[in-house]
Amino acid sequence: MTTNAARPSATTDRPASPRPRPASGGGGGSAAARIDPIRVLRQNQWKMVLGAALGVFTGGVLTVVFIFLYPLYSGEVVFELRPGLADAKEVVSQDTRSEEAVERLGQTEAGRITSRTVLQKAMQSRDIEETAWSRSWWLRDENGRFMVDEAVDELVEHLNAGHRRRTQYFTLGWSSHVAADVPVVLNGISKAYLEVRKAQEDARFAQNLSVYNEQKQNIDNQLASLANEIGQFIKDRNITSLNEMANDAYLALEDTGKRLNEVKGQLSIAQSKKSVTEDKLEGKLEPTSDDVRAAEEDPVVMRVNSDLRQISMNAEVNKNKFGENHPAYRDALKQYAAAENERKALLKEIIERNLTADFKSFSDQVESLAQLQTRFTDDYNKQELRLRDFAANMSQLEQLKDQRERLQEQRSRLLDLINDLNSLKIREDARAVIIAQPATTPRERSFPRLKVMLPLGGVLGVLLVAGIAFLREFLDQRVRYTSDLAGIPARLLGTVPDASEDPAGVKNVEFVVRDRPDTVLAETARQMAAHVQKQMIHGGFRSLLVASGLPEAGTTTMASNLAASFAAGDRRTLLLDANFRRPAIARISGLDPEAPGFGDVLAGTATLETTVRNVSPRLDVLPAGSLSSRVVERLGTARVDEILRELKGRYDMIVLDAPPSVVAGDALVLAAKVDATMMVVRAFQEQRGLVSRMVNQLSDMPSAFLGLVLNRPRMTAGGYFRKNYEAMAKYSTAPSSGGSAA
Repeated sequence: MTTNAARPSATTDRPASPRPRPASGGGGGSAAARIDPIRVLRQNQWKMVLGAALGVFTGGVLTVVFIFLYPLYSGEVVFELRPGLADAKEVVSQDTRSEEAVERLGQTEAGRITSRTVLQKAMQSRDIEETAWSRSWWLRDENGRFMVDEAVDELVEHLNAGHRRRTQYFTLGWSSHVAADVPVVLNGISKAYLEVRKAQEDARFAQNLSVYNEQKQNIDNQLASLANEIGQFIKDRNITSLNEMANDAYLALEDTGKRLNEVKGQLSIAQSKKSVTEDKLEGKLEPTSDDVRAAEEDPVVMRVNSDLRQISMNAEVNKNKFGENHPAYRDALKQYAAAENERKALLKEIIERNLTADFKSFSDQVESLAQLQTRFTDDYNKQELRLRDFAANMSQLEQLKDQRERLQEQRSRLLDLINDLNSLKIREDARAVIIAQPATTPRERSFPRLKVMLPLGGVLGVLLVAGIAFLREFLDQRVRYTSDLAGIPARLLGTVPDASEDPAGVKNVEFVVRDRPDTVLAETARQMAAHVQKQMIHGGFRSLLVASGLPEAGTTTMASNLAASFAAGDRRTLLLDANFRRPAIARISGLDPEAPGFGDVLAGTATLETTVRNVSPRLDVLPAGSLSSRVVERLGTARVDEILRELKGRYDMIVLDAPPSVVAGDALVLAAKVDATMMVVRAFQEQRGLVSRMVNQLSDMPSAFLGLVLNRPRMTAGGYFRKNYEAMAKYSTAPSSGGSAA
């Protein structure tokens, strides 16, 4: 055994491989938890049923009370937004407005009908002043006179006006304690609203008419001035005819222009023919079929053609009579060839003669047309000079006429607008708003209504109970369920139910894996141990510290069952009691609490061989030791490292039970010496902030923090874990069938 003189590092024999650590949050901060609404509702379902019943009862009582103390009767007036007439001549109006425009107009009119101007005018009605509502004490002064301003204030507060979506209607609603007052007040306000609106429209009509009449007078003055200017212009320039088509000079110019264009066309044709004929004579172009046909119609050519036909007939006769080799037939062919050559020479000569004659004719025609074009051009220029001044005068005169026509058109449009305004003013169907349905006396109360009050009371009762339940759930910072650990950066290793949740009725939960292996508690402990063992093996860890935040969290139970599970898995396991303040391992193992143990080994008064006790196959226990040897300061010495290093050579797994970290710092001291740590959280006891702070502290230690175990949560809500526990119990207690596989 090594002495204290040679103190190895606390991490000398730990694996050098990096160990996974959860992300650390703020030190000591409260971790955010997710609230499971289904669980909250199931836990409080009977309370919500009771709340609904009380709410229904309360709604019935309030209905009776309000019937006698505060009954209300409601009514409304329905107004229609008509599209109006775009023209006074329209027989039926057409609505081209968009839905958005109609809705905006409806909201505007709803705001106008509840304006103080309309309401003050309505309150002048004698019928409204005689209603029971107007005789209310708060609407009368000390002399009993009706106070209009106070009545308007109350109506502004209680009137309901708004547009009905996807319709052309907007409504005005009001409620009163007396049914007969409802139609009187609402119809009085509607009448005042229509009168105010009509007055505004009439004023707008009058203003528009005034503007249009003023514009018409200005146009009339401009027309009179323009008429005088046109007359003086004609007089000064001695214009006898205003129709320029009838003017002689213009007609002469037009006739000369037509003739000039005709001559130009004829000259262009003659020049083209002359050029083509010249090209034919020079051999640049071949004679056309018309030229050849004209030459063939010459009498000389026709006579030669007749001779050719006679020679051809003689040759054919000789051929038939004597054969092709006879001299007579060959002489006839020679005569035909000579006559054909003579014909071609004659035809060429005649074509040249005709082309020469045509060229002379076209040349004379071009010369004559050129002279005629020159004469017409001179005449056209002279006539154009005479018309230039006339055209300038006519252009200026036309401008004056156009100006007069535009003014006359403007005057005509203004007259139409004035007539339309006057016509629209007297047409009733031009009104943009009409009453579609006046208010009538209500036949039943609008408040209170039993069919509304009872369901409303029930719903409010349920909402009140649910709201209180969720508020308590939100304000309760304790860790109660696995969802409360969602915001804590640590892995959940397992959940161990309360002993009351186990159908087997377990009394002693320590070493339940060893003593009652067929129970739900044992199965959950084994599942938790499987997760822990997997991480231990993966990380190469051998020593594990089981810590907690507050006392009674169940660290001793977790440590003992973890050790029992490891041992059951054929691993040499040591359960070491490092809780020097309240040791319990010796008691649950059936050993003497004052027997030598870990403390005595640290003090040097005992050895591991004399203090370690075997309690079951492959499971040994090292108790805390005698009272005098349990000195907590020794847990931070290098002697602990030496003992742990020696124990690792003997055991596959070493599980240490540590005191709560809130009441003692021993757990954090030991966490710096072991390979891995885990934390036991007692449900309905420890705060989420405390758990989060402990997780951060353990995660900052050199040892690897494996995760959390939630101990003794209440599963009475019938959640996921409770169903698992029931399935475990049924499966463990079911009789085995010989031939079937589980």
